[in-house]
Amino acid sequence: MMGDHDPETTSLYGTLMAEMSALWKQEQLCDVHLQVHDRVIPAHRVVLAALSPYFRAMFCSQLTESQQSHITIQGFSPAIVQMVVEYAYTAVIHLTEDNIQMVLHAASVMQIGTLESKCTNFLIEQLHPSNCLGIRDCAQSLGCKRLHAAADSFCQDNFFEVSQNEEFLQLSPSQVLNLVARDALKVKKEEDVYTAVMRWLDHSPEERAEDTVKIMEKVRLPLVRWEFLMGKVRTHKLFTNNEQCREYLQQARAFQSSLFHPDLNNFAFNEAVLLAQPRIGFGTTDFLHAVGGEAASRELLPILEGYNPLNNTTKQFASMPNARRSLGVVMMDNVIYAIGGSDGATAVRTVEAYNMEKDTWSTCAPMCKTRTSVMVAAMEGRVFAIGGHDGQRALSSVEVYDVEINCWENSAELQTPRSMGSAVCLKNQLYVMGGYDGNTDLHSAEKYDMLTRHWVAIASMHESRSMCDAAILDGHIIVVGGSSENQCLSSAEMYTPDADQWTVLQYLSIPRRGLGVAVLGDAVYAAGGHDGKNYLTSIEKYNKNTRAWSVVGHLQHQRGRFGFV
Repeated sequence: MMGDHDPETTSLYGTLMAEMSALWKQEQLCDVHLQVHDRVIPAHRVVLAALSPYFRAMFCSQLTESQQSHITIQGFSPAIVQMVVEYAYTAVIHLTEDNIQMVLHAASVMQIGTLESKCTNFLIEQLHPSNCLGIRDCAQSLGCKRLHAAADSFCQDNFFEVSQNEEFLQLSPSQVLNLVARDALKVKKEEDVYTAVMRWLDHSPEERAEDTVKIMEKVRLPLVRWEFLMGKVRTHKLFTNNEQCREYLQQARAFQSSLFHPDLNNFAFNEAVLLAQPRIGFGTTDFLHAVGGEAASRELLPILEGYNPLNNTTKQFASMPNARRSLGVVMMDNVIYAIGGSDGATAVRTVEAYNMEKDTWSTCAPMCKTRTSVMVAAMEGRVFAIGGHDGQRALSSVEVYDVEINCWENSAELQTPRSMGSAVCLKNQLYVMGGYDGNTDLHSAEKYDMLTRHWVAIASMHESRSMCDAAILDGHIIVVGGSSENQCLSSAEMYTPDADQWTVLQYLSIPRRGLGVAVLGDAVYAAGGHDGKNYLTSIEKYNKNTRAWSVVGHLQHQRGRFGFV
């Protein structure tokens, strides 16, 4: 028996449709005529019924139209109905910016799934900050779920650009509230959200006055820079005239003041903590940055290079003033901080900052202690240097860098001394995982709670690992690679904070110790490192949908024990 899709069957279908199309063009055997305003469009009932449940219900039911040869079609223009009928015979339709919404409307009402899919694909390709909100509204009104989801994601991922366009100013209060309340809103800094909201409010101040408080509540004022908060926000009439908005300002001030004065803890601070959760897109850039490290023959690298996953290209930026390996690297407010490490002979306390906008490095205040193989993370405008090795022993001490006053101070100590581990910040809590305590590789992990200001143990990893790295993905901590008992690891595991539980993930394609791990968009990337024999340039990507790792690109330089952000 021949299959349903063998070449002969496919050829027969094609021939039949070609013949039906020829009969239609010659208006032969047409058994229905569609009256659309002043135009009459002939067709075959069976073709229209096969195309559309709308026509099938019309022709195959007890409706009056089932017995009529001349049927009036309302709600559509003659040109659009002509296009739909021609599509039924040819599967071809010419979509333009001028006709797309009318064709989509017809496809939706007539329930023509293939045509609706074509229209959806066309509009997704046309999405732009100036039209995505209108396309989203159109999709919602027509019940086109895929298009609505795509347009909504585009609005979310390009919020700042979208907020600069006229469409944004026409949004309803509930629509603005829905956007600015999202954790997934992709903005580089909270000042962009504040500016967008104020622009929307100022567009029609009297009409929108009653919505001010509930929308401003969703702006995460504790996350804006102190200078912006005390300058632009504090002096705005909204925060001098409106009592509730003034309270939001006080909460933000209390929270940020607590960063300068750790003993300060009051009600306003506790309230502000809830509004101080960083959005997913904070600090995102087009590049993943590889900083310093060592290459073959233990050669130290001062080189800073960027990898762009979107077009699989690399770019070299200004080199570090002082080459080092085993340094800690973190990015905050588009500044990369390179902290501590080794100059090849001794541990150092050097700290340097790279300004991404100016492509320049500058020297910051040195740490209180020398630290190589140090773990670093940024939380609420401050940089934490955690543990490491001072050249004699693994450290449990922690110190904090205040960017505004360029000063380091000591913080609460770890429960376990550790170097060569990994650190991340998630929801105002610092996490450190693995490392080496001077005697053995560790599988233990700890977290630092901003409210209690103490380190506490969390569930241990399935595998002990040092020289590993970690990143945050969708509210989970992903720890990747490393070394255990002198063996390079290709394993990875994921920590779920709410459950205090680790889950084993798919293995890397290549074992890696001294690697770099970072997140860009919604993907985790693992780069470089040493596989036990050679230093690597390859970069792997973790696909959260397939849950598999695959090599997607390469760095320009082999490197291990480097920073990756």
